[in-house]
Amino acid sequence: MRIGWPRPKSGSRNETRHMAMAGAMASALTERGVLRIGGAEARSFLQGLVTNNVDRADGTRLVYSALLTPQGKFLFDFFMAADPADKDAILLDCDGARTAELAKRLAMYKLRAKVEIEDRSEAMGVAVFWHEDGSPMAEGPGLPDPRLAAMGRRAIMAKSEIDGAIAASATSADEDAWDRHRISLGIGDAAKDFEPDRTFPLEVNLAELNGIDFQKGCFVGQEVTSRTKRRGSVRKRLLPVDVEGDMPAHGTPIKGGAREVGTILSTDAEAGRALALVRLDLIRDSILEAGLSEIRPEIPGWLDIGTGEGKENGAGENE
Repeated sequence: MRIGWPRPKSGSRNETRHMAMAGAMASALTERGVLRIGGAEARSFLQGLVTNNVDRADGTRLVYSALLTPQGKFLFDFFMAADPADKDAILLDCDGARTAELAKRLAMYKLRAKVEIEDRSEAMGVAVFWHEDGSPMAEGPGLPDPRLAAMGRRAIMAKSEIDGAIAASATSADEDAWDRHRISLGIGDAAKDFEPDRTFPLEVNLAELNGIDFQKGCFVGQEVTSRTKRRGSVRKRLLPVDVEGDMPAHGTPIKGGAREVGTILSTDAEAGRALALVRLDLIRDSILEAGLSEIRPEIPGWLDIGTGEGKENGAGENE
């Protein structure tokens, strides 16, 4: 079967399954960490480093952002929130396995800045709340996920309060359910889908997911990132794919004929769906395979990769 381009954005078996469900779900994300950036110069310190506008973290919204290498490659992503106890301080919802590494990298830039970097992961955690049918969640604990309305809400709170917040507002779900939800929407998880010091942020759709503000001023890696965006020279993209056959393992190469054109990343075997980093110029009108399975890339409605498609659900507000 030939792969058309762009792939239809609706009508997949996964979407049909997803739309048939309803109700508020919630999960504690046990693999997330929390850093607190405080001190008199906390916000100005971060503002010169990260890809998004720190001032938008004003207590009424989360800000999705990243820290890059000077060469414009991905290092860390995180959500920034104003600390309720001190609105000048910032809480970072980040990858728990790399919290110490992120703190060390930030400390490298600190120099004489009046900044305090504290790991709050022992006492604080992260919970997510979402609707199974992908509809926006206007109310509930935490704040709206800035990447996509269908991703619901995120809350940074004391670990002792998470179970109560979930019980009061939603049906408790495991972290696999949250993974299935984000995969259904085509949203990557840096811990599973990004490769530090190799992945470029535009390849994994950080701009379309409101993770980069190109008007905020300087950030580490800005020159390369801005030039790549202006030239439209993003050759790879993280895309959802439908899988016909057995689900390939994470890291399985995707081939179009004799050429390797991408890699399987996060997977949802139940839905026959995965995320994959693919070469856009090599997959048009090709039969794509990973292992013994056929792979069909899809362009989600929120993603515009120059085909005239996408930019739904409020994505791209910072551009």
